[in-house]
Order: sequence, then C-alpha cells, then structure tokens
Amino acid sequence: MDRKTERLPKALYVAGGLAAIVITQALVYFGTRFFLPGRELHVLTGALDAHIPFIPAWIVVYLLAFPTWVIGAVLILSESRSHARLFLRAYILALLLAGLIFLLWPGTMARPQLLGDGFFIRLTRLIYEADTPTNLCPSLHVLSSFFCWRGTLGCRKIPSWYSVFNLIFLILVCFSVLFVKQHALIDIPVAILLGEATVRVSLFLDSRTK
Repeated sequence: MDRKTERLPKALYVAGGLAAIVITQALVYFGTRFFLPGRELHVLTGALDAHIPFIPAWIVVYLLAFPTWVIGAVLILSESRSHARLFLRAYILALLLAGLIFLLWPGTMARPQLLGDGFFIRLTRLIYEADTPTNLCPSLHVLSSFFCWRGTLGCRKIPSWYSVFNLIFLILVCFSVLFVKQHALIDIPVAILLGEATVRVSLFLDSRTK
C-alpha cells in the first residue's frame, strides 16, 4: 500500500473501499447484461432443483442481505489497512471473475408464476420485475454474503458473535435464493468456491510483498 493511501483518513478510506465494491458489483451485474441479447442461455436447473419448494416468505432474507453487506463491508474495512487491502483485493477479483463467467457461460432458469396478492408475493413480484433470471452462476447474493463472513475471520475489532451471525446469515441467504427461485443449486457452491479461491490468491499475493 503506498504512502498516499496510508495517509488517507480512516473514514475516507472505508468509504472509498465501499464505493469500489458497489461500483464493481454494479458494473459486473448490469454491464454484462448488454452482451446477452442474441446469446444462447444455458438452463442451470437440474433434477434436484425441481424438488425445492417455492416459499415467498424467504424474500425477506433475500432483501435483508443488502443492508447486511453494507454493514459487514464497513466493519471489515475498518479493521486495519492491511486487512482491508486483503478483503478488497479478493472481493473485487471475485466479482470480476464472476463477470467473466457470466459472459462465457450465460445461464438462466424458469421462475414460478406468482399467483395471489399477499405481502410476500408482492415483494417477490417486485424483485422478479426488476431482476431478470440471468447472471445466475455464481450467485452474487451468496458471494457477497460469503465475503461478509470470510472477511470477519482474523479480525480483532469485530466481536466473534458477529462472525457467527454472518456465517448463519450466509446459510440463510443460500436457502433464500433457492426458495424464492432466484438461483439454481449450482450457483451456490460455485460462488463459495470462487470466493475462497480469491481469498487464497489475495493472501498469497500479500505474502509475496512482505
């Protein structure tokens, strides 16, 4: 990390890191969609996916993931400059690789017809209308939740209960993306493996500079 970065006020450094994550994720998620028209989309659902029920109430967990990511990223970026560097490098690399997968192997899946007008159905309908069933594998929902847990490991300022909470929430997010039919089963392990792989790469690169 250069001296100019080291002299940045902590709040500005954290805000800059958070902005880098948000901008990269937005560019990957929305930018890759410009290349989808006319492309063959691969159906990602398999035999096991057909046995997973549609439970619209899980849309609450799906939506709660967004503020959880922001809070988690701010806390992790506030831990130390060295830890923030490792976290940012791994996270952004994972997002860029996810975008590459979206381009090379674009996937899709069928979603259920939303019947009724209940509260959870209305929330799910809003998500379906705003989010087409593309850019599925790896699941960015799972990937982001993974980093909010993985980034807390080894932190001294973040209490252990918060790390446990993020692990539990990661598991809940995995269930939510399946139960609201936003993702297929394959999208989950690919996201976790990609996240862990980029963490290892970031740790390796950091060790080479010491």
